[in-house]
Amino acid sequence: MMHDRIRRARVLRGLSLDDLAQSIGDITKQGLSKFEKGEATPNSTRLLQLAKALEVKPEYFFRADSVNLSPLEFRKLAKMAKYRQHQVEEQMREHLERYIALEACFDSAGIHISPPPAQFISVSSLAQAEDAADQLRKQWKIGKDAIANLTQLLEERGIKVGLIDAQEDFDGACAATLDGQHVLIVLNTSRPGERMRFTAAHELGHWVMALPDALPEKEKEACCHRFAGAFLYPRDQVLLDFGSHVRSRVHPMELLNAKRRYGVSMQVALRRLKDLNLLSAAGYKSAFIQFSQAGWRSAEPEPLLPETPRRFESLVFWGLAEDLFTPSRAAEFLQRPLDTIERGSDVLAAHE
Repeated sequence: MMHDRIRRARVLRGLSLDDLAQSIGDITKQGLSKFEKGEATPNSTRLLQLAKALEVKPEYFFRADSVNLSPLEFRKLAKMAKYRQHQVEEQMREHLERYIALEACFDSAGIHISPPPAQFISVSSLAQAEDAADQLRKQWKIGKDAIANLTQLLEERGIKVGLIDAQEDFDGACAATLDGQHVLIVLNTSRPGERMRFTAAHELGHWVMALPDALPEKEKEACCHRFAGAFLYPRDQVLLDFGSHVRSRVHPMELLNAKRRYGVSMQVALRRLKDLNLLSAAGYKSAFIQFSQAGWRSAEPEPLLPETPRRFESLVFWGLAEDLFTPSRAAEFLQRPLDTIERGSDVLAAHE
């Protein structure tokens, strides 16, 4: 399967055959194509060149069979070029591969957490999406309070979370193995924390809600938006913060305070008022205009820090402490230089 690994590593980096050939320097794209089709096998020197150019460890080319993913759900699919979709898909597959291989090192410890079943809540309208968020909160026994760390909550519920430094055309996506036993939500780490939280909740909605196939894509996205807003900022809390009567105006500081308390953007808080019929159409339009004039639609006040997934890294250092694998294997899991692993971690090394 080495030939497929070479192709996947190239896709992972978003490179064309021409790009890779120019990076290596002494090979043509036709020669690389033969490697990818299995018509020729690179020698050890060429493999090292490929690993360096593709920013992978040579061991990558010899891994076991790749993970088979269910079809991906992409936000803003129409705005993403096909090659970018393939690149993100490969990034998610590669992350899941490492995660599953890491968990397999702990088979006797039983550390795998089963995720919620796919599409177990039937939803065909925005109101039902609101109810689905409430149902999941009840099932997970998290009450109505703010979710302090959504990433941690997802990891505790068996949903893996990964970060990639992506382009402006990508917010997040959800992928799963065909058996549904491994679910991964990947987020664009360059986004503000509140946007990443909303995207994670949106992708959670894609996973747990069974939306009719006949429902237009735009309406499916609207249902996932509604689910995300309700999951992060429940109806009862919105009523407590803004009152139960229809208002004609909302002050921006009210929205900012909602952001501080619930980790949602001011725009999401404003949208919750509209969705729950707590703000008149004129009041919503006025606030929307104010957002545009202040530049808050692209850069709100007090952006939140991104949440960082911790479970994967913790498992790596647990396995290292128990001698379940070598420091070299730990470095491959974490995609970090070996010397940072041998010193303990990047953070500890910085304080030596």
